[in-house]
Amino acid sequence: MRLHTERAQGMVGDHHATFIPTHREDNDTPIVMQVSMSVPVSLEDVEAVFWILVNGGATLEPCELGDDQYAHAMVLETFLHEGSNRIYLVRQDIEDIKPGSGDYALLLMIRRRVAELYGRPDVPAPRRALTGV
Repeated sequence: MRLHTERAQGMVGDHHATFIPTHREDNDTPIVMQVSMSVPVSLEDVEAVFWILVNGGATLEPCELGDDQYAHAMVLETFLHEGSNRIYLVRQDIEDIKPGSGDYALLLMIRRRVAELYGRPDVPAPRRALTGV
């Protein structure tokens, strides 16, 4: 029996990434289809993904989440493995973190890294009132 470790392809924003989905790691069952989907993701969602990763033992060091390609792959892999419900629950937990706590310091480091990778959305300029002539 030959075990297969099939890789998955994905995009995080404009960033391509390849990762191993856990359900395929050393799986000898034949692949019969591919599934593709586009999932809307906020920066807060990605922060929750990083929170899961860091609390699971990953670091923000250059050899791990500090490496752009690795970070993109881990965002995809974590979304697939943890699921959007878990991401939502972690976002709620993050909202309860109090400034000044150790968790808050970690959250700020995660937010900086997420901003480095994916930026911050532009804030639209306030609309001017239309004046009638």
